Amino acid sequence: MKILLAVDSEDKIPMSLTAAEHLSEMPEAEVVELVYLNGGIAAVVEKNRIASILKNPKIQVYACGTSMEARNITKDELAPGVIYVPASLKEIIKRVQEGYIYLTL
Repeated sequence: MKILLAVDSEDKIPMSLTAAEHLSEMPEAEVVELVYLNGGIAAVVEKNRIASILKNPKIQVYACGTSMEARNITKDELAPGVIYVPASLKEIIKRVQEGYIYLTL
């Protein structure tokens, strides 16, 4: 099972970290992908904030380029291990078409 979790506000970041850890512990979970967009984009510029999930080999973290641009965040500011995508909505649609379970917080 492949899971995609979208996080669109800063106040949901702590919950997203817990959710990602719990989902990654499920034996049937192959990968848990988190896409941070809109206000949630704050998570990807603070290395310490998401350090726990960046160490987990089953979890991948994506940063929405559109949200970064709106907040004047550059790729150089991303925490190491965060993957830049130009537009998160395109990535979400692609993953849904690939059969990912799509969740939002």
